[in-house]
Amino acid sequence: MKVHDFAKRLGLPDSSIRYYDRMGLIQSGRQKENNYRHFTEQDALAIYHARMLRSFDMSVQEALEAKDQELSTIDGWVSSHIQELERQLEWEKMRLTRLREMKAYFAITPPRNGILREATRDDSFNIWNFGAVTDLSPEEVQALHLLAEYMPFSYIAIRVSRESILRPGNSLDVSTGLGILRRYRDRLKLDLSAIPHTPGGPILGIALETPDPFSITKEDLFPLLEDIDRRGLTLEQDLVGRIFISYVNNGTFVHGVSLGCSIGR
Repeated sequence: MKVHDFAKRLGLPDSSIRYYDRMGLIQSGRQKENNYRHFTEQDALAIYHARMLRSFDMSVQEALEAKDQELSTIDGWVSSHIQELERQLEWEKMRLTRLREMKAYFAITPPRNGILREATRDDSFNIWNFGAVTDLSPEEVQALHLLAEYMPFSYIAIRVSRESILRPGNSLDVSTGLGILRRYRDRLKLDLSAIPHTPGGPILGIALETPDPFSITKEDLFPLLEDIDRRGLTLEQDLVGRIFISYVNNGTFVHGVSLGCSIGR
């Protein structure tokens, strides 16, 4: 049977048959009279078997070698691949959750700029590397490299210092960095002992849109600060939140920011 006829019967392109032939998967001989490869039913089974294994991400070489392996060897590969796929599925579930978190933020973005909302903040770990920050320790630099590697499960964090909010004037001390929720840290088994812990619980938050997060002022935070005062609360900690997404609004590149303070457990 010629290459074209054999490929047609298999449902594959001619190039695939020639590739498998070059790789040594096909063991049939050649016809003496015309030197054509003589394809058999056994060749068809070998090709289908190799393609089935390849469909599970087995390498080409592994798929070729599988025809010479005992069942226990193939079983070992399958068991290992099951574990890898389970890890990938868990990874993709976390990625989907992060996308849904971003989608939920879009519901409170401008034109409702300055909107207040009560929410529950998860425990998190945040480290600050730009803005009103001090020099980083080697341990903090190492932690930043780790969080940068594990995006999108980490996020861009933002902080407004309590001291700058309480002092006279309109300016604020703003820092940005990277953070991660405790649940993602635990799932990924990350060592973040060098990163300060931000406790979770009920918060009062504000959503802002700004072209420069480092230039946020008390005037921008006025709705939040006014509501804190109205409730008779005391600002005991820095305002901490996220820069969820950046985009263009009316021709200006802006950042969507969410900041919040604890309102007790």
